Amino acid sequence: MAARHNKRAIQAEVGASASIDSSRSRWNETLHGPATADDVARLAGEKMRAAGIGRLRKNAVVGLEVVFSLPPKTDIDDRRFFSDCSTWAARRFGGSDNILSVDVHRDEAAPHAHVLILPLANGRMVGSDMVGNRPRLLELQQDFHQNVAAGYGLRKAPARLVGMAKQSAASAVLCTLQKAADGALTSAAWPVIRDCIEREPAPFLLALAIEPAASKKKLRTMTQIFTSKGRGKNIEDPIGFVSAPKVRTLCTVGFEPKRPAPTAPTALVPATPEPITRERDHDLDPATFDPQTGEFRPAAARPANLKVAAVAWVTVALATSTGHHAISDPASPPR
Repeated sequence: MAARHNKRAIQAEVGASASIDSSRSRWNETLHGPATADDVARLAGEKMRAAGIGRLRKNAVVGLEVVFSLPPKTDIDDRRFFSDCSTWAARRFGGSDNILSVDVHRDEAAPHAHVLILPLANGRMVGSDMVGNRPRLLELQQDFHQNVAAGYGLRKAPARLVGMAKQSAASAVLCTLQKAADGALTSAAWPVIRDCIEREPAPFLLALAIEPAASKKKLRTMTQIFTSKGRGKNIEDPIGFVSAPKVRTLCTVGFEPKRPAPTAPTALVPATPEPITRERDHDLDPATFDPQTGEFRPAAARPANLKVAAVAWVTVALATSTGHHAISDPASPPR
């Protein structure tokens, strides 16, 4: 399918509503490989059989495609540039024997080349390893810029901008267009163009050759760094807790001061409540009930020693009697 697109064999892609200008397709060129898509697929199969590759799993990577593009209306010799691109791809993806086809397209907005690669190494299909992860892709881009693109005067695309850098870049693009009285300002599509500039200004910086403004980050002195209070919160502790005073100590490299053991915060201790005694009506003495107030009077405290209290009561009773200090009739009960 990739080869059919590169060879312009998909009829739906060259229709009136497609991005391909069929009147310019005659300027397309094959720099390397067979002329038809079927021959490209046949070549890949022959190379795999020669390397002893049998049946692959369903999700195996059977090919890689690298697209190299130039800015529109460039004066660079695109044939020479794309030839150097294919040489670089052969060097970074297993050798020139892995290059299946190199097709240059000049019938779209920008000239570009499709390089189809067979991911074959040491008798194995290693497409995932050849592509690698993000660090691998960044290293490939850096190597391509240094060894190919920079030699043609091309600059690396700026990184995706965010925050203040994005706003500054958008303002720089808009100011440049206004000073140059660019025709885009009077176009009916200007609102859409302006929204695109504000959403992603990096491509416009590249197209207008505007250098992105460097980040103006204020640097701190060594004294400011060591005396900084940091970024932590600066609030009082909750009520009822007292925190120990904070002490900052400057240490030399390789030594660390002895830190005091952390102490537990002092907390407020609530007062111990008085014990509560429950009394039920049937547990109280009926003789202490006051019908006027409807409440029980407090009962008199019972003495600790009943015998001593009884003797004292008898002594007082005898002393206050009418003089009968003896019982005349022993058989009669005492009054």
